[in-house]
Amino acid sequence: MATYIRTLARMATRVSNPSSMLITRQVFKGKKHAIVDEDDEELEAELQELEREKRELEALEGKEALGADDGSSEAAAAEAASQFQRLYDNIVEHTSTATPHHELPSHTTLYHLTQAVSTKEQVELLPTAVKQWRQKALPITFLVGDKLIHAACKAGAPDVALELLGDRETYGLSPGQSTMRRVVRSFVKEVAAAGSESEEALEKLDGAFKALALIPYYNLAADDAAVYANLVRGSLLYGGEEGIRRASVTMDEYLLIDGEREKPLSRRRAAEIIAAAEQLIKAYGDKDDTNKVQELQKYVEAWKKSL
Repeated sequence: MATYIRTLARMATRVSNPSSMLITRQVFKGKKHAIVDEDDEELEAELQELEREKRELEALEGKEALGADDGSSEAAAAEAASQFQRLYDNIVEHTSTATPHHELPSHTTLYHLTQAVSTKEQVELLPTAVKQWRQKALPITFLVGDKLIHAACKAGAPDVALELLGDRETYGLSPGQSTMRRVVRSFVKEVAAAGSESEEALEKLDGAFKALALIPYYNLAADDAAVYANLVRGSLLYGGEEGIRRASVTMDEYLLIDGEREKPLSRRRAAEIIAAAEQLIKAYGDKDDTNKVQELQKYVEAWKKSL
């Protein structure tokens, strides 16, 4: 419990400093250079630690209350589904156009709804709840917006996450850089699950590129090495001539952006783009495209110096 309280204190300190959660944009010589503040990753790590400790405490309390019977997991799943339905019904019923102001749900209700999500079917209900929530001018914080997207991606429904992010006027989310990375990664996982060169895999790959297109729409850093690395990897997972073509075009675009970078890549981001580039080099090698191999290898050697 003491660790849980200390984590809460750290979170309060971090959240009280808005600059730690924003993407800084500076203008030099008429050009905008987006600089990613890595604090958003530290914030996410602390949030994960907080959630893990909370779950451990709840698990201990649950064991004391329910005992160790064989049907405890089924009962817990049923209770979770029931909790989601209660929260969802509460939001939908109390955010209709006819709902008086004094009957609106508490502002924490949407957060608790995100915590109760566990299935794709539940995720597909989120846009309706969020739409009505925003129609009543109820707030959605950065944290709650991130949790909505996280819940959708964790349940294997990045398409719903893309829907929520794609209509800013209706849903009013304000994602951070890490949120967009999560959406792209989730689509890439779906590409791998769908199988190479399948129609479903192509749809999921298109979704990942649509997520990339939304990044400047939210005034976030467009030169995100993690996003481009995952797009290259997803394209190669799709496979075939189309997969290699997309991976090549994506890497070429990133190389142009990287050439204008004012701030060097972090070790983590450099490692990600190197791994993706090496996979693409292998694909070029399989096609005997020595020129592409040699050209990209030069960039890989330069990036490795920052490791």
